[in-house]
Formats: sequence, C-alpha cells, structure tokens
Amino acid sequence: MGKQGFRAGVSRFFRSLLRVGSGERETNTSAKHISGSTAYTFGSSEESTLVDCDAICHIQRLPDPVLGAIFALSKDAVEKEPPPRRAVRPVERVVSQVAVRWRVVALGLPELWSSVDARVRPDHQRTLLEWYLTHAENRPLDVSISLSQENWDTEGKEILRMVLAEVRRLRRLAIRTDFLAGDTAVREACQYVCAPVLEHLSLISLEVPRSRRDPGDYIYDEDFGTMVFTRGLPRLAVLRLQHLEGAAYPPLDSVTTLHLEEYHCPPMAHTRLSALIRAMPALVNLSLYGCVVANWPMEGALYVPHLRALRCALRGGERRMLDALNAPVLEELTLKDVRATELWGGFGRRLPALRKLTLDGEVDARALATVFRELGSVEELWVVNCGADRALRMLALGGPGRVLLGLRKVMVHWVWNSAALDSVSARGLEIFVHDDVPWAGGAGRWTALPPWPTELDRVDPDDLFMQLH
Repeated sequence: MGKQGFRAGVSRFFRSLLRVGSGERETNTSAKHISGSTAYTFGSSEESTLVDCDAICHIQRLPDPVLGAIFALSKDAVEKEPPPRRAVRPVERVVSQVAVRWRVVALGLPELWSSVDARVRPDHQRTLLEWYLTHAENRPLDVSISLSQENWDTEGKEILRMVLAEVRRLRRLAIRTDFLAGDTAVREACQYVCAPVLEHLSLISLEVPRSRRDPGDYIYDEDFGTMVFTRGLPRLAVLRLQHLEGAAYPPLDSVTTLHLEEYHCPPMAHTRLSALIRAMPALVNLSLYGCVVANWPMEGALYVPHLRALRCALRGGERRMLDALNAPVLEELTLKDVRATELWGGFGRRLPALRKLTLDGEVDARALATVFRELGSVEELWVVNCGADRALRMLALGGPGRVLLGLRKVMVHWVWNSAALDSVSARGLEIFVHDDVPWAGGAGRWTALPPWPTELDRVDPDDLFMQLH
C-alpha cells in the first residue's frame, strides 16, 4: 500500500472512531486539572469515550511507535480537509479519551499538541491554550485565538500575552477580534515583535465601523510601512487581512500569498492596490473577496508580472478587473459569483499562460460564453457551487461553436440533469464528478476542493473560498 493509500485508511479509521464516540457531549471536552497532578484530562474520566469497536480492538495490539504514527497521520489527514468536512473535535483530544494506553501514547507526542484552534467558549480558551503550549514542548506552534469584548478584561488580555510570549516558535498565527478596541490592542501588542519562524499570519476583524467615511470615499494612501512585527518576519509567506483598513501591515518582502477580505471598509483605489503589489516582490498568489477595490484602471494597466494564481469574489466588478488585468504568467484563475450580465472581450490575450479556471457560483450565460471564448488556453475547468449544466452544454458544442479547445479535465460539483454530463463525455475529456453526483460515468470522483495555493500542506480554515454548498 502506498503512502497516500495508508493516509486514506487512517483518515477513514479516525472518522469511524468519531462516529462511534459522537454521543459524548462536547461540553465534556474542555480541559480541566487532575487533582494532585500537573496533568490535564479532556473529559469526565480518563476512559470517558471507551467504545466497542473491532477496529480499536485490532489496533490495540500495535506497538506504541506504530500507534503514535497512526495518531500523527490522522491529525495530518484531517488538517488537509476543508472546514465543512473537518472534524469538530481534534484528533489528539479524541484519541486521548479512548483508553489509558492511547492517552499515554498521545501525551508522549509533542507534535500532536503543536496545533491548536482555541476559538472556543471564552471560559475554556485560556485553559485549552495552557494545555497545548505545555505539551507541545519546544515544537513550532500553530495557534488560532478569538478575542471578544465580553471577556477582554478578564481573559482576553492574558490570552494575547500568553500567545505572544511564545512568539519565537509561532509558525502560524490567526487572531480574530469582534470589537474595535481589540483590533487596536492587537496592533499595539504586535508592534515591536520579531517572529523568526512565523510563516502564516491572519488578522481578522469582525466589527467594522460602517459610517467612518462617506460612501464615496476611497483609501488612496500608498504607504505600506511596517506597523506590526517591526522587528522582523523573515519567513512570512501567507498574509490574511480581513476588515482592516490599514495600519496593520507587517514586513511584506517575503509574502507570497495575500488574502484581502473586506465587506464594509472603505475600498481602496486601484493605485493603492498597485502600490501594495509592488511592495510584495515575492507575491505569486492573490485572493480578493468582497468590496476590496473601488475603481479599476484602464485596459491592461494592472500589471502583475509574477502573479501565478488569482481568486476574485468582487460582487459585480469582474468585468473591470479582467479588463484591467495584465498577468503574463498567471496559471490559475477563480471567479466567484460572476453576476455581470456581460463581460467585454479582449482580456484573454493578457492571460496567455492560464491553464486552470474555477467558476464558483452561478454565472450569467453571456458572461460564461465570453469567458470560454477568451480563455482558450485553459486545460482544467472546475465548476462548483452551481449546476454545471449550462457550462457542459457549451463544452459539448462542435464545429465553429466549440470552446476551450485545449481543455483536458473537467471537475463538476453538481448538475440538474446528468444528460449534460453524457453530452460532453463524447468530447473525450476527463470528467470528475463530486461524490454526491449520481452518474455512472467519468474518470473519477472528488469530495473537496484542494488547498489554495496548491503548495500549501493544509487547508486554511479561515479561507472563504473553500466552502462547498
């Protein structure tokens, strides 16, 4: 059995374990002290989730190193799944409750405890963090926290202090706040900080002042001077900023992937976006979600010579964005919820290297026809979160109306009528359908969107583009 097959088997085993033990209440999974000991337990007793399962009986016979490897692979497999499919309870917390021996093995593996999503109930967050930080020993840490106004004075300040006290071994950090004073506190706490191994930084604000500026105001400022982590982030590769107007930019030199997600903030002028791109010489992946850019420049003026992957959910701004875009090495393009009634032609010649196209959500018929006509270099097409019937019918056309001549692979999420799949199969394409599609044909099936960008080793749970509906 190959490594991939072994990982798949481990993932199935863990899911069966979760199903068997699902009767336990989640409220029993909070950490609590064991009397007279510095250890913790997750549950009402050390064997609170003992289950009668043949798989567990067999696996109990394995030596400790093999059992530990299975636990580690289970955690790895789950983290590669998108948020909707990801288990609610982490692997390490499940296996440490099955039996005393499993618990001992799990507690002896620091790598199991080096990743913690502590965005739980406020009264549990601090205890949970303490547990993970202790048992991860000196391993690099992946930490997600949520700071709420409700418990800011009693818990939030201490939680932020605890996390930043470990800043020299933070590898991934996601901070979510739900009040404006929290945003300011995070900026101030992170200002004079160096994080030598931090690779992924997400700063997410959930509280947005809608009336701070007049509706017609844009952000023109082109200064992206370092405001947080001013003492250095030499390995930062992925940066996510959500609902943040500015003043939260870390050093940008090494950033390869940028997520900008804004809904109610004043959008930036295209000159600011261009300046931001110029401030990131290593940028190759760009994701724009929401009302991020207020106005786009003239045709071909948004020159991004190194960009290889672009995702857009712009609420009607696709035409202007595609008109402005000049990306000679762009290989992947995702367009979400294309509602424009018509896309103007001519943008395809400025995207000569495009090979993968993802259409996410319903696409207007005329817009779809224009996209297919313009992007003839596409070899792989994904159609997700919408019925693919219209796109499939266009692909099935022969003669002068034939589109996407270089297309080789089609990934279909769902269809209204499987006859649309039959009609395009005669073209000789590799057609992969989602597991939920009742169709006997095709080259294979798929269950989830792959990580974006593809070089990531896991799916980011904060990624707004990773949802399948």
